[in-house]
Amino acid sequence: MRKKFTLVLMVLLSLSLVACSKADSSQAGKEDSDNPMEITYWYSWTDKIQENNENLVKQFNETVGKEKNIVVKAEYQGSYDELHQKLQAAHVAGEVPAVSVMEIASIKTFADNGVIEPLSPYIEKDNIDMGDFYEGLLGNCKVEDVWYGLPYLRSTPILYLNTTLLEKAGLDPTGPKTWDELAEYSKIVKEKTGAYGLSMHSYDWLLEGFMLEHGSSVLSEDETKTNLNSEEGKKVFQFFKDLKDKDYIRFMAGSDSAKLEADYMNQNTAMWMQSTGDITKILEIAKENNFEVNTCFLPKEVDYGVPTGGCNLVMAREISPEEKEAAWEFIKWMVDTEQSAYASAYTGYVPSRKSAAETDKIKTLYKETPQFKVALDQLELYSTGRPMNPAYAEVKKYLTETMDAIWVNGADIDSTLAEFEIKANELLSK
Repeated sequence: MRKKFTLVLMVLLSLSLVACSKADSSQAGKEDSDNPMEITYWYSWTDKIQENNENLVKQFNETVGKEKNIVVKAEYQGSYDELHQKLQAAHVAGEVPAVSVMEIASIKTFADNGVIEPLSPYIEKDNIDMGDFYEGLLGNCKVEDVWYGLPYLRSTPILYLNTTLLEKAGLDPTGPKTWDELAEYSKIVKEKTGAYGLSMHSYDWLLEGFMLEHGSSVLSEDETKTNLNSEEGKKVFQFFKDLKDKDYIRFMAGSDSAKLEADYMNQNTAMWMQSTGDITKILEIAKENNFEVNTCFLPKEVDYGVPTGGCNLVMAREISPEEKEAAWEFIKWMVDTEQSAYASAYTGYVPSRKSAAETDKIKTLYKETPQFKVALDQLELYSTGRPMNPAYAEVKKYLTETMDAIWVNGADIDSTLAEFEIKANELLSK
């Protein structure tokens, strides 16, 4: 009897433990579901770009996030520069967002300062096919052979054309192919229509492209000095100064860049150079104001050449291992094929992955609205990265001042570029 009683007790105890185990397991799952891993995502810019970011975050939360119990909270942080400043302050305060966009030229600065997490281990672990990203987009994702960012909303500057004005002036609406044709177009537009042939503002990104088109670059290959005070640099500045002095083009200071939109919206200019990331907005503005828009490559001098721009997605270094895993799931999803295609179609940024360009969404887009495809064609053939010397952020301020001085205020080219060279080289060599 004692043996039988002991055996019954052991069976009952075993069943009780199993029941408790199942209850605990069920409760743990409920608690996980009630307390998901929440991470913050910082992004820049408003309008269609903001809508795209908010839409993608919502899609993630409803799909992969729901499956993996991750909730992403998207927060707008202003321009790239404003976001970078806030990110530096957040790093010092120990309250960083798990994921952030980052303008591509700033990757090295934040990597060197230990703000962002190396992504190479995550890429290797999940066997991400980096060959599926366009090569022209990858230069600013690495620092000393370590991946720190993945291409997200990436762009090139392109030439936008008000074809309504061009046709009124009797010009080919496909646009100028060379700098000589750009000058001729600008002259004829002004004489025939009264509008400016071209409107521009002092913009370092465009100047990088102009130097590439002259077979040079703003900085030397090792990024320790500037090439601007050179024959090529002087040609660039003289070309646009001559057109501005003849009143064929309008030039605005870097701080007045917002006036560019007013110029093309009101049809005060036939051409302007701007990011492909603005194409959706520009096409909507054109429709609302009854004019047609076409796009083409930046006109060439020695050759075509264009810098890439936009942002990569990065992960904060000073977050918990659990947050890093959640952040990686989000980053990985955001740059995947379908999301890359969605973002490109919604905004006008180039699809960052080759597989995205092969989706039905992008193929249909390019067929129905060929203005979108120009940037990708230019990217595949002529693109390069941006300087990543940490001092370049400061150099760009002097660069904008130099463009303002010559193109807006009529300063002497030789002495102004010589002065810029001294300031820039001092900063770059530190």
